[in-house]
Amino acid sequence: MGKHAAMIGERRRTRQRAGACRLPWLEAMMTDMTSGRQFSWRAMTSMMTTGGFLIMGVTGLMLFATPEGRLAYWVDWSLGGLTKEEWGAIHVTSSLLFLIAGFVHLWFNWRQFVAYLRHRIQRKLSIRPEAPVATAFLAVLVAGTLWGVPPFTWVLDLSAAIKASWSVDASLEPPFGHAEEATLDTMALRTATPVGAIVGAIREAGYTVETTGDTLRRLADRNGISPAEIWVEVVKRVPSVVPAPVDASAAWTPELVDQRFEGAGFGAKTIEEVAKELALSTDEVVGRLKAAGIAAKPGDRLKAAAEDAKATPTELLKVILVPGFKLPE
Repeated sequence: MGKHAAMIGERRRTRQRAGACRLPWLEAMMTDMTSGRQFSWRAMTSMMTTGGFLIMGVTGLMLFATPEGRLAYWVDWSLGGLTKEEWGAIHVTSSLLFLIAGFVHLWFNWRQFVAYLRHRIQRKLSIRPEAPVATAFLAVLVAGTLWGVPPFTWVLDLSAAIKASWSVDASLEPPFGHAEEATLDTMALRTATPVGAIVGAIREAGYTVETTGDTLRRLADRNGISPAEIWVEVVKRVPSVVPAPVDASAAWTPELVDQRFEGAGFGAKTIEEVAKELALSTDEVVGRLKAAGIAAKPGDRLKAAAEDAKATPTELLKVILVPGFKLPE
């Protein structure tokens, strides 16, 4: 009985091994390994072209959704272990790989390519209907994107919305654009705070400061944290570094608007959000812009409205806050 069972088990294992060897991919791999075929540059080029395209596509999607640089560099944002800068670097190199591999692939298949062209010429360039349709679609894609018309703007609006969604904690917002590259002296000047108070707050939090000429980026790297974490400690100990809420009724001048709002990320906000930040009604903001000849809706982003008016977001804030301000001709 036991001997019979052992024979049945052995037959089953033999059938399983035979079935495994009949797998096409396994047979092909074993054939390649045992046949001693020469290395194929043509095949490698095809694989490199495909690989470059895939990596370029993945990194492109990542850059589509990464937060704005002002926030990403401030909080040391990363996804999948890679920072925004690293995702961008891989995208550039993979795009270059795709182009180079594509040209090499064309070179390897030059005879077939020339033969195809000759064949088409001999047939009096009979063009398939798909060619002009595809060309027209690509032309519309480029033109629609440049002119900012739907549905192409919907894609860009989606990207902007995803990028803005990363900003969920006001305490981690930078005081101005790329503040991580500012020295402590500059931070003191921009926040109207004695530099000694800022240095003292950082040291009190347990971090090392060598000189007021250090940037927040260098301080963060030296202490193994993000620039945002250092600034959070400063804000805890010196609350006056945080600008007071905006008073739209104050005597604003163009210079004060520059000092208060330049690089503060208002371009990514909608007109409705800007009105809330300025403690004004949405209708009042829209009305002030309209009086200056700028058409804007509550849901429009300030940057988009500024681009339509051939201005900057800060200049639109001057239109809103500074009485009688006119955009440069």
